Amino acid sequence: MTGSIKIRNYADTLFFSEIDHDTFCEYRLPGHGLMWVRSGRMEITSPAGTVTAEPGRFIFWQRDCASTMKKLSDGNTPFRSIAMTLPREHLKSYFRDHVTLGRLRSKPEPIGGTAVLLPVTIRLESLFYSLLPYSERDIGPTVETTAEKVSEAIATLLAIDERFYPTLFDFHETWKIDLYEFMKAHFTEDMGIEEFAHYSGRSLATFKRDFAKISDLTPQRWLIEQRLLLSARMIAEGEKPSDVWPKAGFKNKAHFFRSFRDRFGRTPSEYRKANEI
Repeated sequence: MTGSIKIRNYADTLFFSEIDHDTFCEYRLPGHGLMWVRSGRMEITSPAGTVTAEPGRFIFWQRDCASTMKKLSDGNTPFRSIAMTLPREHLKSYFRDHVTLGRLRSKPEPIGGTAVLLPVTIRLESLFYSLLPYSERDIGPTVETTAEKVSEAIATLLAIDERFYPTLFDFHETWKIDLYEFMKAHFTEDMGIEEFAHYSGRSLATFKRDFAKISDLTPQRWLIEQRLLLSARMIAEGEKPSDVWPKAGFKNKAHFFRSFRDRFGRTPSEYRKANEI
């Protein structure tokens, strides 16, 4: 391995990548996108968990969601991928030309989570295989070709799952980064869900609905999970369990000890001993 990174970017829409070592980056991508992993492995981690795309798989990620991405090589085989973003203006144009309001009135719930694995379909394979010549020959597609491929990608996603209609054609959501950052910054504070909703500028119903789009957990369960993970980290670093639970945001010592044991299979004291050097 030489430690080289080769990424060709066309109009911030098409990306041909070849990376011969593991890379790890934090992203808050402004646009929806999808990727075909040709070799190596892609991992996208968000509050909802980790989604892994092995060679030959396709993965979709949602716009504005905070996540970390790992692009992993496989021994002597570099990570190779073809990725495509779905620009907002192109989505608006496609919506205007191809989608009726009647089609959206009975729309299902949008796709949940930051990233999802897509099924391997003939249409997806056809879309990405048609881009292989540009990748293999270092030839850039024209603006017209790029636009055609974005439209093809949108149509392909809509054919895979009707939930892509409300996911792709929601042009008003700008809250995702703010909500995630707010919760990460304040989860240790002594506030209830109603207060989190209030201080994030939302009604309780809107808060819960918005939160469901960044995590598969309820807000209450997410708060407990974040507090437990922080507690475990502090205990592993040598802090006393009796000092940890109020710092992590727990109001009740008994609740903390019970939740910790349920989550990690050990009491805080046992966990501390197990992590002592």
